Amino acid sequence: MSEGSGTPRRAGAQLASPFLELLPVSGVAISVFDQNRRATLIQATDDTSRRLEELQFDLGEGPSVDAYARAELVTVANLTDADQWPAFLEGAAELTVGAIFAFPLMLGAACTGTVTCYRTLPGTLDTEASDLGVSLCRAIAGPAFRRAIVLADRETPDNEEPIESRREIHQATGMVLTQLDVSATDALSRIRAYAFSSGYTVQEIAHDVVGRRLNFAQLPE
Repeated sequence: MSEGSGTPRRAGAQLASPFLELLPVSGVAISVFDQNRRATLIQATDDTSRRLEELQFDLGEGPSVDAYARAELVTVANLTDADQWPAFLEGAAELTVGAIFAFPLMLGAACTGTVTCYRTLPGTLDTEASDLGVSLCRAIAGPAFRRAIVLADRETPDNEEPIESRREIHQATGMVLTQLDVSATDALSRIRAYAFSSGYTVQEIAHDVVGRRLNFAQLPE
């Protein structure tokens, strides 16, 4: 996993702060995944939340991994009572963690990552707190995904796609913009998110949009 510096880091802190302020949790980590389930860490509010993410993505198991795979909230009210992730639990036992709440980051119909919250003492989230967490995740899904793209662009060469491919992506972006009545930035994020979650390339998704074989307005929410 990687984390940027400077402006992206400050932006990451802004994305995480509402969870700390509004939910009864001790720490928060926000991660975005690509189609190969490689994670980019957008923000970790403390060393414990960072270590929890590292353990899960190094081992390939844990509540956040399940939340992403199932696109639903995964709650572990008491870490000492859990038994479904033996390797992860062994590592987490060294940390001061009583409970974990892993929320999926939903961008439209696509799960693009997770927000993993922990607290030092065991306990559950009530319905109001759970619903609030889900709402916060929907609010930050787009910005978090765009931050992941910024970080990825810093680590890869400039785009060398043929100009015709880029034109088709721009055309598809315009069509999705109209279908969903969103900004161009959000439309491109939706295309990228759908490509990541479905295992196709952005170019392949754009090709289907332009060919009118894929309409984002008809995708389930």
